Amino acid sequence: MKTTIAIVDDHELMAKALSGLVQKYEDYEVIYEANNGKELLNRIKLKMVPDVVLLDISMPEMDGFETALWLKNNYPEVKVLALSMNDKEESIVGMLRNGARGYLLKGCKPFELKQALDAIVQKGFYYTEFVTGQLIKSLNPETLQNP
Repeated sequence: MKTTIAIVDDHELMAKALSGLVQKYEDYEVIYEANNGKELLNRIKLKMVPDVVLLDISMPEMDGFETALWLKNNYPEVKVLALSMNDKEESIVGMLRNGARGYLLKGCKPFELKQALDAIVQKGFYYTEFVTGQLIKSLNPETLQNP
């Protein structure tokens, strides 16, 4: 059985491009695209619960932080992969705190998206070296400033 994916991004072109890319992966199926967190919640309430949500952070009505937290509290079995152009430490840490199982930058290569999806499904999480570095920096800010 294929892993079901919902794509949540307010940029329609990005959502469609992601959807087309994911559909090419043998083990995955995009069941729908949503423009924001509120639209995703409405679909989930209609029993359209995906296995994985590819979630943008910056969106109108209900952003990625609120959406990830709602999923964590209401549907913890849904795995969230944050996908953003934002590489700021506080955004990465905030999304992971709110339940995201991984964080990818939108500038990543297509094979990295596949790697991330596979890792989240198989291991439950996906952290790039960049994300790991940001996490360590946020946990030990003084250590890295004074080596």
